[in-house]
Amino acid sequence: MNRKERRKQKKSLTQISNGDDILLRGIQFHIKKDYQSAEKIYLQIISQDANNYNGLRHLGILYYDIGKYEKSIQYLDKAINLQPNISDAYNNLGLVYFINDDIDIAKKLFEKSFQLDNSYLPAVNNLTRIYFKTNEREKCMQLASRALNIAPDTYIVKLNYALALSINEKIEDGIKILEELKTKNKTDDLYNQLALMYEVSGDINQSNKYLLEAFALNHDNYAMLAKLIENNVLDEKKLNYKIEDRYNADTSITAKDKHHLARCMYIIHNRKKNFNLAGKYLVESNQYRDEILKYNIDNDDYFIEKLINNFDKKELVNSIKKISKETRSPTPIFILGMPRSGTTLTEQILASHSKVHGGGELDSLRSSLGIDRIYDLPKDEVDKTITQLLNLSNEEWIEKGQNYIQQIKNINIEHKDFVTDKMPHNFMMCGLIHKMLPHAKIIFCYRDAMNNCFSLYKNTFGTSGHGYSYNQEKLSKHYNLHIKLMKHWKKIMDDKIFLLKNETLIDDQKGVTEKLLDHCGLEWEDQCLEFYKTKRDVRTISIRQVRNPINKHSLGLWKNYSESLSYLQKSVVEFS
Repeated sequence: MNRKERRKQKKSLTQISNGDDILLRGIQFHIKKDYQSAEKIYLQIISQDANNYNGLRHLGILYYDIGKYEKSIQYLDKAINLQPNISDAYNNLGLVYFINDDIDIAKKLFEKSFQLDNSYLPAVNNLTRIYFKTNEREKCMQLASRALNIAPDTYIVKLNYALALSINEKIEDGIKILEELKTKNKTDDLYNQLALMYEVSGDINQSNKYLLEAFALNHDNYAMLAKLIENNVLDEKKLNYKIEDRYNADTSITAKDKHHLARCMYIIHNRKKNFNLAGKYLVESNQYRDEILKYNIDNDDYFIEKLINNFDKKELVNSIKKISKETRSPTPIFILGMPRSGTTLTEQILASHSKVHGGGELDSLRSSLGIDRIYDLPKDEVDKTITQLLNLSNEEWIEKGQNYIQQIKNINIEHKDFVTDKMPHNFMMCGLIHKMLPHAKIIFCYRDAMNNCFSLYKNTFGTSGHGYSYNQEKLSKHYNLHIKLMKHWKKIMDDKIFLLKNETLIDDQKGVTEKLLDHCGLEWEDQCLEFYKTKRDVRTISIRQVRNPINKHSLGLWKNYSESLSYLQKSVVEFS
């Protein structure tokens, strides 16, 4: 959804009567980026007719284009309230939330737009991109294929189809499409997606090359700038501006831009070992991110208490005793725990085994259970979810298990005996996994609390996920809740859950790997020790680390920032 494509979408206007010359004149100014003249005309239209749908909608689009997102939401909401059965304003409003990383709301708005008109191409394209970001593989491919049927020769449709292929075990086909597209279309979005695909497939040099080409097309893409600086691909001296000046002096940039620029300064000063200044910028960067996401940590507290109170040993004793052969194969291996706890490394080790397919972060468990999301779930949705789960019969738990197995069969193209699922927050659902898939293997990954929390705090996640990470109070509470819940699951499930501490794996790679394979029912294979040689797609922040042997570089890094992390240090608890 780059700016060029959004402009094309805006040209696909809602039908306007031929007599509405004033509105058309405003749209012409808008297309030419004469925003002041366009705004004046739109406001004039609304002053004469407060219920003019097109005037309200296009004014909302204009405010989106100039970064006045609150005003954009205000006018697009008004347009939707006036004409709730027209699809385009939902799509426009979805873009506002999308650019501000509020993926959940954006998704619902795009889905509503699509529901009202399933041939409305902008909604189909945007929903495809949402499903790509949330890794909902089947939905992404369905929507991408639908768009291809509607407009097979359209640039954005082809790009989105390539993205859908890339998360459906066909990344080489996706790369081929994008390589062909770039001969005629040079956009920062296309080059950025090419960079991502090459990075996922392990070609870091090619990835860096396309990252630089993407940034050359848009020097104001501060998220990309932060990635280039973090990967040590771009020197600040090559920019035509100073990052610190842009951060401190440019009053026109958004909170999102401020977040990325402050993160750049953190990375630069961290590399120079100027930890006091780096810590200052890290805290400021996260304050902007926290301000944008407004994560409600109380929702997690409520959900976890409900899980502990309702899914006790008595409830799990009533789990399925026998399952059919169809539900048993392939055997799922759930690798779970906090993000940045070693889940990617653990999966890479297992995926190096000849009998294991590395599935990555799958959405299959949540979707099989029919849960909207598993953290920051509003309290009324928690109550509804818990009630639904408690009312399931054994037959319905079996059906949900079969649904999950079918989903992982679809990605297990080499028909291996085991498939890993390393969605970290599946730790919320250990007891539910046992009820629907009692034969599944479960590995809980954890680290020393400060190593884990600092790794979360110093990184930026690609979507609105893990919104607790940018505020030390929220982060410590979420981390401690995860410890509380995992102690509960371990107490009632005992050796069904294999405990894997990251620091222990680093100190005794061979010994821990042997125990890990034994827990999963796998024989020893030497290549599990040389996991970094295994070629497979990896889509996490650890994407570059798992291409290298195990090392101790990240251990204790937080101590350089002890003054900036005082709240975390005094509040987090260890798993024991």
